[in-house]
Amino acid sequence: MSVPMPTRLATIDIGTNTAQLLVVEKTGRELRRVGDAERFVRLGEGVDAAGRIGSNAQERLLTALHQHVEAARAWGAERVVAAGTSALRDAANRTAVCRRIRQDLGVTVDILSGDEEATWSFAAACSPFGDLDGDAVVVDVGGGSTELIAGHEPAAADPTAAIRHRVSLDVGCIRLTERCLDGQPPSTAAVTEAERVIDAALASAGRPPAPDATLIGTAGTATALALVDAGPDSTAGLLRGENDPATPTRIPTRNPIRSGRTGGVLSRRTVRRWRDQLLQQPVDAIRALHPNAMDGRADVFPVGVMLLDRVMAHVGADRLHVSPRELRYGLAMRAVRHPSSEAESRASGSAFGSASGSGARPPEAAAGPQEEQ
Repeated sequence: MSVPMPTRLATIDIGTNTAQLLVVEKTGRELRRVGDAERFVRLGEGVDAAGRIGSNAQERLLTALHQHVEAARAWGAERVVAAGTSALRDAANRTAVCRRIRQDLGVTVDILSGDEEATWSFAAACSPFGDLDGDAVVVDVGGGSTELIAGHEPAAADPTAAIRHRVSLDVGCIRLTERCLDGQPPSTAAVTEAERVIDAALASAGRPPAPDATLIGTAGTATALALVDAGPDSTAGLLRGENDPATPTRIPTRNPIRSGRTGGVLSRRTVRRWRDQLLQQPVDAIRALHPNAMDGRADVFPVGVMLLDRVMAHVGADRLHVSPRELRYGLAMRAVRHPSSEAESRASGSAFGSASGSGARPPEAAAGPQEEQ
């Protein structure tokens, strides 16, 4: 039997606050991380109020994507998959923004539906825990929205079959900071209003099934809090717990993830303590807690932790398991299962054209944004 030749795939998750790159090597359906990068673009800046992605945010995004394409090419990626989430879904000018990305960089952006985002966030977050059985709830606090995804037997081969309930709440850390907070540290009235908005959103969504499920946190806020809690010198390797993060880790369901294993665990008391501390500190002090983890997110981090705290109360969880994988890994899982996805571009074609000087202009030379009529 012939052994499949390894290929390298790049995925880019375009979120409300960040654009995240992951390059993996795949042999058959096995994935191994080659490298990753994160750029803070604040794409959702002002979207809640104006309903559009502004020119400055578009420029930041184009610069970040150009850097990601260069990095993916340097890491040997043969194709790139790019997907957008809340900010692009919500923006009235999303078609024009995606058209400009395609024209300037040769990258086609697939705007995920809420169901698609939930499916692959859930699959990625649960994937490090090879024998996690029973019920699980994944929480992803993003810049524009907070996702709650409940599923059964998450190790199942088909992640779409595992999900039992999902809800996307219109309360993310950027959106809520812009809407409710009046400074950092915020006033007591502003904190009270923010928590009222969060609790109202959670109440309208209803309680996810299986309140005794394992609660798993994925993406920026959860992983950043785990690193802040571990100390200013901690790195993402602490969450991966091993040199090869694609190796499944076996953990007992509903028990803490033990020291030295993939992921981390935060108690409800720990999350609450950080919530209280962060709401009393200025941005510079928050940034100093962990300069790397807080780069680009210090000003919205307190609200992100508020959201985690209220979600834990809502689902009745006393522990939050932090996954080292997020949507960008889920996009790689999706590409392996559905290799003909329209969001894929091959390195021999336009996806790497701008990186190799084939005529596409770099972001700093690009024309102004095209607005929909």
